[in-house]
Amino acid sequence: MMTSQAANYAKVLFSLGLSEDSINKSKETLLGSRELSLVLENPSIKRKEKEAVIDDIFEKDIRNFLKVLCLHQQITFINRIFSEYDKLVLESKKIIRAKLSYVTKPEETELEQIKSMLCNKYKKTGVILELFEDTSLIGGYVLTVANTEYDKSIKGTLKEMQKALVRR
Repeated sequence: MMTSQAANYAKVLFSLGLSEDSINKSKETLLGSRELSLVLENPSIKRKEKEAVIDDIFEKDIRNFLKVLCLHQQITFINRIFSEYDKLVLESKKIIRAKLSYVTKPEETELEQIKSMLCNKYKKTGVILELFEDTSLIGGYVLTVANTEYDKSIKGTLKEMQKALVRR
């Protein structure tokens, strides 16, 4: 249930049309200070005191949003809200996020080919490709996009062969 609430708050934040710079500064401030989070999350601290802290620290354009989160005791979920907001921003820019796990890092030309393939397949204009070394794959790679996994690793091939042999 909280995920849908976080998504709804993220939609509201996105619809406010605030600058990405302002959002990013607020994100860094909130996620970078555990003490600040504890103050804004603490139900025993009065609303006016929390609002004064918000007014002192944050840019004017995002203050009311943060005050509403505090009022409804949702500031605890700010990390999820920012995460959902980031997804909306990428979606609006037609950018997709993908994860590539590998044993041997692909060359730049191979990475560009993967990005191009993903842009074409998912009808996007750009790709943010996160790279992770994973020696347990033995060889090859695993490409994860949204909820789809493309396993072209030796480890994955061995698992598939094992399943096929078990079915016989």
